[in-house]
Amino acid sequence: MSMTDQWNALSIRIKSLVEAARMQAAFLSVNRSDAYSTSVVLRTHVGTILADTLDFSSRFESSLSEKARVSVERAKPELIRLTSNDTTTKDLIQQQAWAALVLLATFESEMSYIMADVQDALRLRSERAFAHLQRLIVVDGDFRSKWIQAFNSGEVECERHGAVHLLLHGIWAFKVSGAGAQTDLVFQERPSGIPDPERYADGLVLTEWKCAATSGDSVNKFAAARKQAQRYKAGILAGTELSRYRFAVVVTKDYVPVPDDIRVNGTTFRHVNVAVEPSKHDDISNAS
Repeated sequence: MSMTDQWNALSIRIKSLVEAARMQAAFLSVNRSDAYSTSVVLRTHVGTILADTLDFSSRFESSLSEKARVSVERAKPELIRLTSNDTTTKDLIQQQAWAALVLLATFESEMSYIMADVQDALRLRSERAFAHLQRLIVVDGDFRSKWIQAFNSGEVECERHGAVHLLLHGIWAFKVSGAGAQTDLVFQERPSGIPDPERYADGLVLTEWKCAATSGDSVNKFAAARKQAQRYKAGILAGTELSRYRFAVVVTKDYVPVPDDIRVNGTTFRHVNVAVEPSKHDDISNAS
């Protein structure tokens, strides 16, 4: 199950539990006695959802945005306190359950808004496209041969092949010219007005591609790709451009170490290694 699908499932559970609490409140307004311990049941379910939410945040830690991680960490301590079993009186249990549900509903609203952020959706789609690219190279001999030829031909061919692959995932990849303007990776020119990408692409993503002959050279190539990407100053299309992230891509023969993310002036640079002759063809788990 994808990150978005798993969050959507959690969101539905939270909303359903909040609706159950409304039904309980209506019941208690008529019958003051909570003879069936419905407050305990509600509090228990909040605790279960909290545990699943923490599991969700742990499982997708590397994919969640900073805002999402902050939202989880902010809600966690109070939810843990409110779902503890220390309270025994019925009135306090009921107050705990309702307070926890209010906090949980607020958290769900905030997280759903964050998860719906088009920037994160484009980032995840881009990362899936790069993962798909590497796995195709590993398992498809013909596809691998084309990428070996592109690598031997140089950076421009790798850029073109990569841009076409990303387009299969709805991503229109671009790079920057010496003046800091946007340049098309396939045609090596800036389309006037950029009308076409809006028609067939879900988002525009800045990528910088380099080729490295050796593992040692890849360090410099990643740095050069970041430096090139930093030239880009202005956004193109607000809402469809991935402005908070840029991808520094280095194509090599075999896998090389990939640097951690680097954040510069509000922009996160993510590093991708595409290996055209990976040493372990039978193990796609090594693909970047």
